[in-house]
Amino acid sequence: MSTQGGKRVLRAALILGLDGACFEVLDPLIAAGRLPNLAAWRAQGVSRPLRSTVPPMSFPAWSTFLTGLGPGRHGLFDFTQKAPDAYRLVFANASDRRGTPFYTRVSRAGGRCLVLGVPGTFPPEPLNGLLVSGFDAPVSTGSDPRSASDPEFYRSIADRVGPWMRADLDESADSEGWHERAVGQLLARVDRKCDFALEALSQLRAANDGERPELMLVVFSESDTVVHHYWRDHDPNSPRHDASASAVRRDAITAVYQRLDAACGRIRAAYGEDALCLIVSDHGGGGASKRVVHLNAKLHEAGMFARTAGRRGAALDTAARRTRDLALRLLPARLSERIFRRARFAAARLESAARFGGIDWSRTQAFSEEANTQPGVWVNLRGREPAGSVAPEDYERVRDEIIAVLLAWTLPDGGGPVVARARRREEVYAGPCTDRAPDVVVELALDAGYGLSLVQTPWSNRKVESVRTLEPGEFSGGRGRGMNGTHRPLGAWIATGAGARNLDDTPEPSLEDIAPTLMRAMGVSWDGEFDGTARFSERMAYTADEEAIIAERLRNLGYLE
Repeated sequence: MSTQGGKRVLRAALILGLDGACFEVLDPLIAAGRLPNLAAWRAQGVSRPLRSTVPPMSFPAWSTFLTGLGPGRHGLFDFTQKAPDAYRLVFANASDRRGTPFYTRVSRAGGRCLVLGVPGTFPPEPLNGLLVSGFDAPVSTGSDPRSASDPEFYRSIADRVGPWMRADLDESADSEGWHERAVGQLLARVDRKCDFALEALSQLRAANDGERPELMLVVFSESDTVVHHYWRDHDPNSPRHDASASAVRRDAITAVYQRLDAACGRIRAAYGEDALCLIVSDHGGGGASKRVVHLNAKLHEAGMFARTAGRRGAALDTAARRTRDLALRLLPARLSERIFRRARFAAARLESAARFGGIDWSRTQAFSEEANTQPGVWVNLRGREPAGSVAPEDYERVRDEIIAVLLAWTLPDGGGPVVARARRREEVYAGPCTDRAPDVVVELALDAGYGLSLVQTPWSNRKVESVRTLEPGEFSGGRGRGMNGTHRPLGAWIATGAGARNLDDTPEPSLEDIAPTLMRAMGVSWDGEFDGTARFSERMAYTADEEAIIAERLRNLGYLE
């Protein structure tokens, strides 16, 4: 940081976030001449694969990117969080996060910031400039002023170009012809976000004698969405590949990435190519296996998980799942919200009943939320859980048994392992929030190079197996089948512009490295000490209406099965 006329001057930086982008997708498109901007920036600057968090999911990963802290320190592990001392889920948000985001540091240092679309930033925090939350903002028809740190400023932008985000794409991928229709909607969404970013930048410049904000950060989620739903059409070797797919489907990933490349070029040109520019993703992506796995079914096979006897007990979670699916998946957003209001039944309670109903806790030693976004196993520990059956002195023995069961789990017909790694949570995480993670953290293996999907055990079926091979009609993905594109641990990092080559000092960077590296490049002090303070004085829980909206969006995105 330099001084000019006695005033501190920060070096400018533009960050373009491409959710889920990785070089496995980017490099072939660059080689084919489809991404001219990213190709030039990579050639002119420096680039590296970027290691994500465990799990490699948006909420923990973008939070690590913002704070420089791992999940054990910042506290966000997934979109939902098992409540302490209860068989219940809560929907997480930014008020659950510890640590200081780098945009807050820039703002405190006197810089203006424009931050758009980062997951895990609702409710929005005060900022010198403007912050608009990502897709986790609870709005059913489109972003509104509640999603922004400065509602009036947000209105002035939205009045000219429309809202940052519209809930105009049902991403459950269940309806006839969905994949053909959705490509155009994804392309239009990229254009709208780009237009919003350019208008916001223009208005910030106009309000400050033409000077740009010192920090501009824009995250596009469409790069992740298109991989989730079109990998099998993009990749002829995918075990879910459909040789009869239309040209629209086969070219979907290419088309969306081309549009993102153009949007990034427009934003950088408007911001100024003299500034440092980073292209960052939170994780990578790849194809899904045609097999799905059920953690609780495996624990049941091992005698560590028990179901309530009789029809009534067995029907508890089945009924909850059906009610949840009708309210959150089959009905329009506004109608499902009204149902929750009238029934006085919050979405998190319904989701909890769907995941934890019908379990005989007196005979259960271990259980899983069966969340593909955070694979893990909890010990049913006495004194911590409401009906704990495992004595504290047996805790480590039971964890050892869980790990042994999972590491011995193999795919049928002589296949490879189901689980790549199963570790105690303190072996994966460090920090005061480690106890928010499951007792055993699970990383699923690849099945011949393709990702296994963890989905909820279908206890209503007569025959329940811990590994199931999908029928061809299920290959496109959707609830209970896993999407046909999955996350991978390695994302992408490209730096170009002023000072970019000075950043090339970490051969194997991780998301934790980005915030301190960026702050040093901008001239903002980074003391390197652990910042575990909460950003909000108290947790801000979603209302029942907001939970309904968030649950529907996460289900449509494929993050809730």
